[in-house]
Amino acid sequence: MSEATAPETRIPGEIDPSIPPAARRERLKTTHRTMTKRGVMWLGQTCNLRCYFCYFLNRIADHEHPEHPFMSLEKSKEICRKLREHYDCTAIDIQGGEPTIYPGILELIAYCKSIGIHPTLITNGLRLSKPGVVEEFRDAGIRDFLVSLHGIGEIHNETVVKKGAYEKIIGAIENMVQAGVPFRFNCTMSKPVVPILPKIAEKAVYYGADAVNYIAFNPFEDQETGIRTFDNVSKYMDIKPYLTEAMDILDANNIECNVRYMPICVAEPRHRKNFFNLQQLTYDHHEWDYRSWLWTGQQPQRMKEGPCSPVYRVGRGARRIYYSDPHELAKRYAESPKVRALFALQGMACKVQQAVQGKDAVWRKEAQLRADEDLHYQYHAGCNDCAAKNICDGFHGDYASFFGSGEAQPITDHAPTDDPCYYVSAQEKVVEEEDKAWALPRG
Repeated sequence: MSEATAPETRIPGEIDPSIPPAARRERLKTTHRTMTKRGVMWLGQTCNLRCYFCYFLNRIADHEHPEHPFMSLEKSKEICRKLREHYDCTAIDIQGGEPTIYPGILELIAYCKSIGIHPTLITNGLRLSKPGVVEEFRDAGIRDFLVSLHGIGEIHNETVVKKGAYEKIIGAIENMVQAGVPFRFNCTMSKPVVPILPKIAEKAVYYGADAVNYIAFNPFEDQETGIRTFDNVSKYMDIKPYLTEAMDILDANNIECNVRYMPICVAEPRHRKNFFNLQQLTYDHHEWDYRSWLWTGQQPQRMKEGPCSPVYRVGRGARRIYYSDPHELAKRYAESPKVRALFALQGMACKVQQAVQGKDAVWRKEAQLRADEDLHYQYHAGCNDCAAKNICDGFHGDYASFFGSGEAQPITDHAPTDDPCYYVSAQEKVVEEEDKAWALPRG
């Protein structure tokens, strides 16, 4: 199968006979919403690309940054073990930088599989374009790949700042198809990519992707000043027509589509089910759980040197721990029985809180804190008249500083809702065989 057999003008949904049946297989799906059990880890910010929109570009470019070098295999296994044993994760997204170039990646994948935490790699596909490499990952126990496809042809090359990158990522996808390894697409909606969002959808249809994630170009980490400019950020209403067309293509071909971190009012009513703000992420088993995300997001769990910081639970006292110096906490935890006892009490207090308030309520509060305190989302005055205000983050603070929030178009075609799953409960999501026990209704 070659790129020549996948013309950009092909009819969406047309089956190419050269694609193996594995790429066209029927996937188990559900509209039953459960709380995700997927964790995340960062092996280190070492990468073979320099994508201009990358959250971690400064750490990738700076070889002296404490998060730049890859951590040891032993430390990566320790993090995975804690995700499984303490946080009850059954799946994990493994990131780098670029995880496929991590020296111990195959052994780490096998280890994850052996302890019951099914691994996904978030990858740019460069290494996977080589013959036989995808098969090595398949045989080690990879569940699937989340492929970073940020354009078509030269637009992808320019976005990831490397000539020939598009040909390699297509080669990697074709290798996945031939090897029978499932994959999904991530696409960051920076300005040059927006007009070809439907083309990304057509690629997903052609190659048989399980899902496509269209991600708003928002900063979610300490991105370098100047990465986001008026030249590479599109207004939401400029994105809308292309995104709408892309979602229609994916819906027509029964491919899961998720739009991350955009106001729900940007969606046409038929596509509200595809919009996931921070409150909806809890119910997307392809996204990260708030139980463990606070912990793995702290620097000791993202750097080569030093021990991991102590684990803790989302809920009472969690934010105080999160805002503390994690390196100092790790030191004090190792030296002081009193500190260890305090962490044990925090865990018990959170269990009681979840039993009284409900786990959903505790996680939802964490989602709201992320939107308000970490990312400074803003509402427009018109949002007060929107039926979705209580379940929508509004406008990302950084975006609002560029364009304001005047694009708000209040949803008024139904009564106000306080249910984060009000829309997304209508979406059919892919369920892996290993997740059937918790991702599908019982009985």
